This record gives sequence, structure tokens and C-alpha cells, in this order.
Amino acid sequence: MKLSEPSYYPEIVERSEEISLLAQDLANTKRGEGAVVVIHSGPGVGRTALLDEFLRQSGNSGARVCAATGSAAETGNELGVVTQLFPEDGPIAAAVWLARALDDHHGDPSPDADRLFDMLRGEFRQGPLVLAVDDVQLADAASLRFLLHLIRRLRTTPVLIVLTEPVGSCALPLAFQAELLRHPRCRRLRLQPLSVDGVTRMIEPYVAETEVARLATQFHAVSGGNPVLVRGLLADHRAGQRLEEQGIGAQYNGYPAFTQAALVSAYRDDPVLFEVVCGIAVLGENASPALVACLVDRGADVVARVMTALNTASLLNGPAFRSPLVAKALLELLDVETRGELHRRAAELLHADAALPADVAHHLLATPIAESWVLPTLLAAAEQAVQGGGQDFRLDCLRLAGRQAATEEERAAVVAARVRIGWEIDPRLITPWLGELGAALRRGHVGSSDAAWTVKHFVWHDHVEEAADILSALMERTEENSDAHAELEIVRHWVRYTCPTLLEGSVDADAPSLSGPFPQRFQLRPASYAVEMLGRLFTEGPCDQAAAMAEEILRGCRFGETTVEAVEGALLVLVYAERPGRALHWCEALLEQAGDHPTGTAAAILSSIRAEIALRQGALEEAETYADRALNAISRLGWGVAIGSPLAVRVRAAMAAGRTGLAGAWLNQDVPQGMFRTRHGLLYMHARGHYYLATDRPTVALEDFLTCGRLAKEWGMDVPTFLPWRTSAALAHLALGNGSRASALAREQLTRPGGGWPRCRAVSLRVLAATSELDRRPALLRESVNLLESCGDHVELLHSLADQFQALSEAGAPAKARIAARHARTVADNCGTETLFRRLFKEEVPEDTDESADFGQDHQGFASLTDAERRVTALAALGYSNREIGRKLFITKSTVEQHLTRVYRKLGVRNRADLGDLLAGINLAAQPQVMGRTSSAAVG
Repeated sequence: MKLSEPSYYPEIVERSEEISLLAQDLANTKRGEGAVVVIHSGPGVGRTALLDEFLRQSGNSGARVCAATGSAAETGNELGVVTQLFPEDGPIAAAVWLARALDDHHGDPSPDADRLFDMLRGEFRQGPLVLAVDDVQLADAASLRFLLHLIRRLRTTPVLIVLTEPVGSCALPLAFQAELLRHPRCRRLRLQPLSVDGVTRMIEPYVAETEVARLATQFHAVSGGNPVLVRGLLADHRAGQRLEEQGIGAQYNGYPAFTQAALVSAYRDDPVLFEVVCGIAVLGENASPALVACLVDRGADVVARVMTALNTASLLNGPAFRSPLVAKALLELLDVETRGELHRRAAELLHADAALPADVAHHLLATPIAESWVLPTLLAAAEQAVQGGGQDFRLDCLRLAGRQAATEEERAAVVAARVRIGWEIDPRLITPWLGELGAALRRGHVGSSDAAWTVKHFVWHDHVEEAADILSALMERTEENSDAHAELEIVRHWVRYTCPTLLEGSVDADAPSLSGPFPQRFQLRPASYAVEMLGRLFTEGPCDQAAAMAEEILRGCRFGETTVEAVEGALLVLVYAERPGRALHWCEALLEQAGDHPTGTAAAILSSIRAEIALRQGALEEAETYADRALNAISRLGWGVAIGSPLAVRVRAAMAAGRTGLAGAWLNQDVPQGMFRTRHGLLYMHARGHYYLATDRPTVALEDFLTCGRLAKEWGMDVPTFLPWRTSAALAHLALGNGSRASALAREQLTRPGGGWPRCRAVSLRVLAATSELDRRPALLRESVNLLESCGDHVELLHSLADQFQALSEAGAPAKARIAARHARTVADNCGTETLFRRLFKEEVPEDTDESADFGQDHQGFASLTDAERRVTALAALGYSNREIGRKLFITKSTVEQHLTRVYRKLGVRNRADLGDLLAGINLAAQPQVMGRTSSAAVG
């Protein structure tokens, strides 16, 4: 479709009602009735376009048209508007003579006035006449007196007077307005901006049909329906399209037509309007009539009228421009010196009004000021900038603050802020400043809070020796019960569970027990309790009270507001207390607060924890997804020694999915050597051991597992819910044929703090089953399956079901073995672990095997079982209790009992033992097909 080119006078839209009213008033002049119509609107809404269109239609209908335009340049030109309306050599020259007669007497009656008006009225009565004055507020005083003279006599003068004026600072004289307001034949028309539908009608001839709706919505959002701005956007859009057709569209990235349109809207022979809109553009959301008035040195009442006018034009949304493009376009019209002066004055005004530091800093970045309050303002702005969209702004504030710092103390404060804020964005950014921060700390120029957390930054970047020196120095000079001591205690607890080698003692011997009541200061310092609880969990093992306390902390956490140490500590307490569901709930809530594509250190740590939760639930795809998000939220160098945690999840998830090559590729990535002195290194080494075990290197795997165990013991972190190294080493011993050693390790794990919790106990029982006599294996594996189902780890559940399948097959119970396989198939289908299922169940009987067809014919009672009864029967045959069956099938215990009563009656058995004997060797899952064939044969 060929698109039209915009004409100089584009068709006006959504103005039919106003045109109709004007045409009606013009028709009334044929009956000798005069009228006056005042059209007013905000800037750029289209009062001139409406007037031009009406005059064109009036001329085409045979009416005579006399038009004039007021101008600030001609305001002092006496009778300037009158002479535009009635040229002296024209047919209505009597109007000029009357105007001069009135001007000579300043509006008072003159001897010739009545005679001249009678002559003029005779001219008016020769046919419909329209007198139009655009921007009448700029007309000279003599012309306004003449117009008032005519308006007072409209009852007997068949003429239509149409005037336009803006809403805003430049208004008509009060006497003129009063005359208009009380005149019975005066009509006021107030124009409104275009609707989305109006914008659609305006642009649809000039854009592709498929783009109309989208562009109309976008143009309306930017322009607010202001026709002048819409035309500018349309012109820029079409210019960009033409360049794209020529293959150079990338070179077009400006808005020249839109900028010109903004100038047209803001500068209408009214310097006050232009000054005010520039003031609003500079102040943005902080614009108020009083503040703008101070900025541009105008009266607050005048500024308020201008802002009202801009609101009527839909240029403003609240105090600021509807679109930042409008503000940007207006500021580009100013020279650099004027723009800088406005920003300087804005910064001073906002600072004096105690505005937010970030609001002041935006102006300081545009024009630096040498004042004592500038440096603390910039530092506060960098601290308070919002997450996600404020990273560049925060760094810009810190750079300018660095140039403003004059003393050693000020430079130390800037460096500390660079490290603190840089760590939040990406820890890679702080590496150039760590040395200077350490030197400033040794000179005593770093605040107590920053000094304590300096230890963490040095540990994170594998400078453990420097961190140890700083920690020792801080411990010596920090007073008890001070704020600095409280911060230092939080850091010590963080070090305790992150890099225990940094502390001389692995365990605080005098640490109070968690069994006591919650201290009151918990309500004030959640970070201290979160890190302390996690440290104690590694020492004492998990407990229900710690998990409850962690949830209390998380209820008050907000992403970007709560310290990441508090969030991390509380979430890991839930993870290692085997509360993956609750940890998932809180972690998802925090990530949702972070937005769709979160970045930064806090988002990276949360995503890494979310990945570990998914891994412990057997959700392999989710584990890989969140581990990748964690690794992408900050740079690889930024992860420092903590990179071991997301890499460990990535390796374990790849291994469980059968992608050993991918797991090996992740292990081939360079990691800091100091990582192996941290908690993250233990997780990484444990994952690496499982990789070696899966690739038939049990000896190397055993070495990694035993090293994990030795370090965990030395560091006081030997808790199986965190690191089940004993069962992992037991698997390596089994691969090497050391069954007795494997059994000893599994039994030892059961006795450790946390070893009896469901997930840990289930894995230990599975290892014990592998080392036990055949007759003991089914019972051990059945308990293992039950525990894993309760805690929701699908991957470990598949392993236990595979061992159960093998044990039942070897024990001569093929029917029960096949039920275990079917159970595993359901688990695999639900959690997307098909590859793992196929690897574990290589010898499984195909689903279409029909070995039980004879049973269907010999035991017709089974054909009468419903699907619900068959499901209950299958689980009862495996030995599950009624309560366990109800939990698995989500039905009540009494419903299970009712189903079994009917099953016993239909099959002619008395109890579960008879049921198990009857169903031995039967594939229960195949019975529906058997029943179908049996029933069909009977019908045939």
C-alpha cells in the first residue's frame, strides 16, 4: 500500500463538534444576529489549526473572511490588528476610520463614532462576515478597544467574531475578559488533546496498516495527544523509515522534528512560557510552582498558570513532563552555559529544601559545584540509588565524589563507598580499591562499619592473609558493646561459616544454645542472628527452632533493603534444615521483588541459593537455569571464592541429567585457589568427587570425599544436611568393593547432628541396604523411599526406587519390583528426569509386556476393580500402611479402608498377606488393557 505524504495543512481530527458550533453561529448572522466565540487551549493543542479550518470552510460557503494574528513584536503597533483585518484600500475601510476615532478618544464616544459605525454596519449587512483574531491576547490596546466596541453592539451587528487565546500566563486584560464573560452572545470553546483514537485517525494515512495501533498508542503516551507533538513524532518516524529503506537506518537516532515541535509548543511569543517549561524540564519530578518560580525568577502565580496551561495540553503528568523526550528536547534548545546555570541553581534549591540526595546529585553531575555539602550529598546519592536502573548513576556519583575529595579522610570515605557500592553492583569493580582501602583503614580513616566489612571484601577476593591482619587489628581496638563491635560480630560469624581458616578457633566454645528464648535484640539486628544461626547450624546441626527463627527474619526482608548477609544466612538455615519448600517460598518472593532480569551481587547470591534448592528437590532444569542466572548476574571474576557454590550446582545437575561431558567442561573452568579454604570449596570438591565417581574413577572420587570430610571436621562444619560426605565416600568404597567400610560410614552419618533428618537418613539407608543381606534390603529401601517422598528430592528418590527395584527382583518378587519401576516412571515423568530413569532402569520390563493376560482370565474378580481400587491395591501389595497410601494418593485413611474392604471381597482374600501372595508376579499397571481385551472377548 502506498502511504500518503503529510500535507502542510493536515486534516484536523476530533474537532467536528467545535466546527459545527462555529458554523451554527455563522448561520445566525444571516438573521442579523452577531456573536463572539473565544477558542482557548493549552500550547500546541490546535486552536490555530481549528480557526484556519473554520475560516477555510466559511470562505468556501460564500462568507467574507477578515483575519488577523496577534504578535508580541507588534503589540506596541497601534491598530496593528485592525489594519490586518481591514486594509485601508479594502472594501471595509470604514472600520479603520472608526478605530482611529475611538483611539483618539481612548474608547469614549466621539462625534463621528456613531456615523462611522452606521457606515460599517451597512458594510457588514451585505453578507455573512467572519472577523477572526488568532492570539488576541497579543493584540495592541487600540485594536482591543475597537473589538470591544463591536462586541457591545453585536445585537444589531450581523458579524461573527472568533478569537483565540492560550491558557496560561499571557492573558487578555481584565476589562476585556469581563466584557466577554457577561456578554449573552459569547461562547467559549475549550479544546482538549486528542484521544488514542484521534491519534490513530491522524497518523493512519501515513503509516503501514499493521503499525497503526502500536504507533498510535506509543505516540499518545509520549505526546499526551498534543497534535503538534504527534506531527513531530510522525515526521521523525517516517524519516527513520526512509533511511532504513536506503540501508542507513542505524544512522538515524534523533528526534529533530519532535524537538522542533516541542519548541513550537513551548515558545508562542511568550517568554514566560518558555522559561517555565525549561524550569520544569530541569526539575523533573521535583517541579512545583514555588520551586520553578524560584528557579526562573518569576512569580509563583504566573508559574502556576503556565503549569495549568501545560496540564490542559496534556504535556504534564503530575509536576513533570509526560515524556522525558519532551524535557530532553527542550533542554537541547538551551546553550550549555544557560543549561548549566539552571542545573546549578536547581541543585542549590533542592539541597536547601532537604530533597533526596539522588535528586540533588542529578544536577551536580550536570554542573559540579564547589561547596562543602556536595561530597556527602554525592555519597548519599550513590548509596540510595535504586537497584537495577541506578548502577551507572551510582558510579558517576562516586567518580565525581572522588574529584571533590580534598582531605585524606574525605578520600578514605570515597574509597570506602566505592568498595561498598561496587560490591553490591559487581565485586569485580572493587579490586582496584582494596589496597587503598586497607591503607586507609590502617591509618584509622575508615568508619567502624566499613572497617568491619572490609574483612569480608578481602576474603571474597582471596586475600585471606590481609583479611586476618585486619580482623585481628579491629578486634584489638574495638570496644565491647559498641556499634562497631556489633558489626564486627556479624562479620566474624560470616567468616565462621564462609572461611573458617581465618579464625584461630573453629568453634565459639561459649556460644549460647539455640534452645533458649529469643533475645530481644533479634528484632533490631536480624543480620546478626541470621549469620549466627547459620554458624551454629554447621556446629550443632539443624533444629526446628532455628528454622522457625529464620522464617521470622525472612518475613521482614526486602530485596535491596535488607543486607544480603541476613537474607543468605536465613535462607541457608532453611535449606540445610531440610525445609526446601519454605526456602523456595521465600527465595522466590525475594527474586520477584528484584524484577524480571535482576543483576548485582544480591541477585547473584539469591539465584545461587535458588539453584541449590532446586537441586535438592531434584528439579534439574531449574537448578541449571538458576545457576546460570547466578553466574550471569555478575562477572566470573566478581564471584571470587564464592564461585564454588553455583559451579557445584551446575556440575551436580549436569551429572544427574547424564551430561558428564558438560559437567567436565564446568570443572575445567579456572577457580581461585583460595576457594578451597571456604565453604564454597567444600561444595565444589564434593561435586567434583561425584563427577569422578560417575566417570569410573572411584579412587580419585574417594580422595575428594575424604578431603571434604577432613576439612569439614577441622572447620567445625561436619553436618550431613550441609555436606553428606560420608555417604558419598561410601558410594566410592562400594565401587571399589569395600562394603564394610561403606556400611561403617553410612552408620556413622546416621549418628551425626542432622544425620537423622529425612533426606540424610534416606540416603544413608540406601547405602546400608547396598551393604546388607538381601532379606534386609527391601525394608531399608522402603523406608528410604518413604523419607525421600516426604522431603521431595526426586533425583535421590529415583536412585532409591532403582535399588528397590533391583532388590525386589533379586528377592523373587517381580510384581513388586515392577510396581517400584512404575512408581519411578511416574516420578521421572513429573520432574523431567527421563535420562536418569533410563540409566537407572536398564533392565525394566517394557510397558506393553502382556505376561499377566492369563491372570486376567483366571481371576475375573480383578477385572471388576475400579481404577481407584487398583491404585490402592498396588500400594497395599507393596506393604504400605493405610495412612501412607492415603498420603500418596491424597485421600483419607477411611477411604483407603473402604477401598480395601471392597477389594478383599472382590478378590476373595482376607488380609494384606493373602493379597500380596495373590498378586505376586502380576503387573498391575497392565490390567486395564487386559480387562479391555477380556471384556471385548466376552461381548464377542
